[in-house]
This record gives sequence, structure tokens and C-alpha cells, in this order.
Amino acid sequence: MKDIVASIDLGSHTARLLIAQRSKSSPWGWTPLVRRRAYIRLADDSGPEGEREIGTEATARALDVLRDFSRLIADYSVRRVHAVATGIIRDAIHGDRFLNCLSETTGISIALISGEREALLSGRGACAALSIHGDALVFDLGGGTTEFLRNMGGETTGVSLALGSAVLTNRFIRSDPPAVGDLDALSIEIEQCLRPVASDIAGVPLVVGTGGSVTTLAAMVHGITGKDILPERVNGLTVTLSQLERSLAQMKNLRTAERVARLGLDPDRADVIVAGALVIIGILRVMGISELMASMSDLLEGLLIVP
Repeated sequence: MKDIVASIDLGSHTARLLIAQRSKSSPWGWTPLVRRRAYIRLADDSGPEGEREIGTEATARALDVLRDFSRLIADYSVRRVHAVATGIIRDAIHGDRFLNCLSETTGISIALISGEREALLSGRGACAALSIHGDALVFDLGGGTTEFLRNMGGETTGVSLALGSAVLTNRFIRSDPPAVGDLDALSIEIEQCLRPVASDIAGVPLVVGTGGSVTTLAAMVHGITGKDILPERVNGLTVTLSQLERSLAQMKNLRTAERVARLGLDPDRADVIVAGALVIIGILRVMGISELMASMSDLLEGLLIVP
């Protein structure tokens, strides 16, 4: 019988599915068969002071997506499903009720994992796919949080921060395009969040970035669009701080619709990408690093390879 498994990441902004088959020829042990991503935008229900509440509309979006995932899982005769909830779901009011509803309706059991566990899985998944064995830092920028896994001299440190592109957009950006004052306030918030953990994430020779904002910016810089935005094209691409700063300058004065029409951005990513870019730039500046390596492989791969 074929060893086919699936991993699911139910996050703040997106839900993602990977179906893969065991493979001796793959550098990380699995060959992807299907990848799916859908926007569930759970962070849209955050209150003005950051309260986390997942409302009926967000729940309905998540249910629709998980039903589609469930059909694919059945079509591929998947033997095991590793499904986790991340991001703002950790702090959501009645988050356990939300997850129970999803599991009872779709038959997919979803485990809520800590930020440190998410950091470990994302970091291990990215490093395995990129064949990175030495000292490195992997950060995973999501819609509600950012996770960091630093491997230094064989010692690993995991950190999770409340820095997410969707939540920060909802809290700070009040106009389209964003006002200068809003962007300044957002930049200050990012710097204040990162400074206390600078010693926990700095000092490595290699920085790897994962998550939708990193993927979007890497694709922009390297001229990759649409259906060509795949791990096979994006994994290992280098993006410099100056390239990120130029991309931000290009985007921040455009309306969301203009970012879609003129830059070819995904409509469901275009509204949060400015906040995402500011977080990435802030991470590199705090670390004193001038470039990062992009990876589309992360938590989904880590769920398959980490016990």
C-alpha cells in the first residue's frame, strides 16, 4: 500500500494542505502530490485592541475550505492526516469550540500547537527541503504571528511573537493606500516587539524566511507570477534588504486594487503585504543581516518529518 499522508496548517490568514507520498529519491523523504491554499482570514474578526474572536463568517469560510480538503484527502486515499491550528487561534476566545466545530463537521482532527512547536516544525521543514544542515535562523511570518527557530552550534531556540501581517494591517492601517503616520506607527510597533528577542534570533550566518509575505516578495523581486509561484521556483531564492525596501516603496503608495492590477499581486494578499514587508525589513535590520533566503517549504513539510 502506498504511504500517502497529508498535513494541514489552519492559520490566521490562510489554510493550507499538502498531500505527499513517501519517496527515497526526495531529499526530505516525501514527494508532494497536491498543494492547496485558501484564504480564511480569521484575523479579520480581531477587535480594535487585538481581541481574538472567530465569528460565524470566519467559521463558515474555514468549514468550506476544510470540506474541500477532506474531499481531496479521500480522493488520494490518504492514510494519515497531521492537522494543526496556529496563529491567532491560540489566543482566540472560544478557540476550542471553534476547532471542535471544524473537527465534528469535517472529520479532520485539528491539534492546537504552541508557538514554540510551530517554530520547530516550520524551521525543520524549511531546512530539510533546502538541505540546510548548519547554523541558520528560520522565521515564519504568518497572518497573526511570526515564529523563529535559531539553530546555533547544534542548539535550537524557538520564539513566537505577535507580529502578523493581517493583524498588524487591521490594527494600524486605516486608509488605502496607507497614511505615512500609520506606517510609522506600525514600524515602531515592529521594532519594539523585535528588540527584546534580538539576542535570541541574531548571530547566525544564514536567514531563511517563509510564509505568504516572504513568498510574495521573493516572487516580485525575481519576476515570478501566478501559477509559477511554486516551491520548485521559489525555494532557495535570495532577497536582499535593499530589494525589499524598493518593493515596499513601490507598493506603499498604491491602493490595494492597484497592487493587484499593476504588480500582479494576489488580491487576498495585496491588502496585507505592506505590513508583511515592514515586518521582514524589521527582522533583517534588528539582526543586522542584509539578505534572506526564501522558502515555500515550512510547517507543512515539518509536520511530515518531525515526530
